[in-house]
Amino acid sequence: MKKIALVVVASLLMSGCSIKMAYNNMDRLIRWGVSDYVDLNRAQKDTLNREIRKFQYWHRVNHLPEYAAYMEVLATTMTDTVSVAQMQGIFDQVTSWADEVEEEVTPLIIEMMASLTDEQVAKLPEKLEQSNVEIAESELESDLETAQADWAKELEESMKQFIGRLTPEQKSYIARRSSGYLPERVLWAEYRRRFQADLLGLLDQRDDRESFASSYRALVDARESYYGEELTKRFDHNQQLGFEVSAHVLSDLTDKQSEKFVRELTELGEDFAELAEEAEPPSVGR
Repeated sequence: MKKIALVVVASLLMSGCSIKMAYNNMDRLIRWGVSDYVDLNRAQKDTLNREIRKFQYWHRVNHLPEYAAYMEVLATTMTDTVSVAQMQGIFDQVTSWADEVEEEVTPLIIEMMASLTDEQVAKLPEKLEQSNVEIAESELESDLETAQADWAKELEESMKQFIGRLTPEQKSYIARRSSGYLPERVLWAEYRRRFQADLLGLLDQRDDRESFASSYRALVDARESYYGEELTKRFDHNQQLGFEVSAHVLSDLTDKQSEKFVRELTELGEDFAELAEEAEPPSVGR
């Protein structure tokens, strides 16, 4: 369920030219995400569809104009030397938006979880574990050099969306710095298992909506305590590494890359503004 909050902000900001299609199909994307874990019944689907429409209107009105303005700022401020502090600032801003989205959808998450049948709850552990295995398997089955090469490839692909084809020098730099990447996905899956165990335990009290809601919010607020010391260290280290590498590459763009970067940010901002203008209050009863 947490995907509802994070995918909306982070994925939309990084989805490039497909932003409008992705946003206008948000309801389908969310339903597909939920269906990975729960086979909803008709009443649950109706509730989810109704609340998604309400959320999307809220998001168009309250967030998309901010995204549009932020893209305009980035297009004018990230045209020369880019610092690690700027990368940290972007991360902090996106995280702040994601937190606001999560807060907005939390009542829906609580309502949906409280509506789960015993049969649906019984199937959750297996489906959650399937997701955990998928997260861990790429690094569980590979050596350190492969994991580091995969990290470099993912970073290259992310940057390619905004600056186009990377130069041999840029690729070489990313490859060299990838040796600093610390594999984190196995530890990430282990963290999820610890958190999920307590979440599944909470579902036993879902009939008491007030108690469940309070306990769920407390659990979510404390989720970072489930990371463990080693995962926290690796998260922080890899995040800093990503900031440093991205800042270096963005500070050394060719003229063609720089033009594409500004153009992509500008067009992304325009897309957000247009999507915001299309906001329509959901019809009563829909």
